[in-house]
Amino acid sequence: MKLRLQANSVRLRLKQGEVKRLIEKGVVEESIRFFPGREALTYRLELSEAVAMPTARLKGSEVVVEVPAAAARQWAADANQVGLESIQPAGADAEHGLTLLVEKDFACLDGSDEQNADTFPNPLAGTKC
Repeated sequence: MKLRLQANSVRLRLKQGEVKRLIEKGVVEESIRFFPGREALTYRLELSEAVAMPTARLKGSEVVVEVPAAAARQWAADANQVGLESIQPAGADAEHGLTLLVEKDFACLDGSDEQNADTFPNPLAGTKC
């Protein structure tokens, strides 16, 4: 699972196996370790029956994103649905909310076989620019 933080947005990209694991186990998690034996930044995606749209929270050194279980199952089963997206309010002083995007990781058109392992087929493969 890839994590991208930019401005006021959180974006998670999942490969095929990760989508399958999310649907089967209800959670996918990764960690970034900065020093051996020290703290890590963990990011986790969870299925939830309690949320109506993707939501995120920061819990210590964890970024936890929850997605509605039914919407995630639909997304996983639909080859044409790229992602799940929402804008979460980010406090009274925030000019904009926190944009959340959970999407399928498509193969890079110019990526190597190793880079594209377990990715979803790119819908633009074979087309000319």
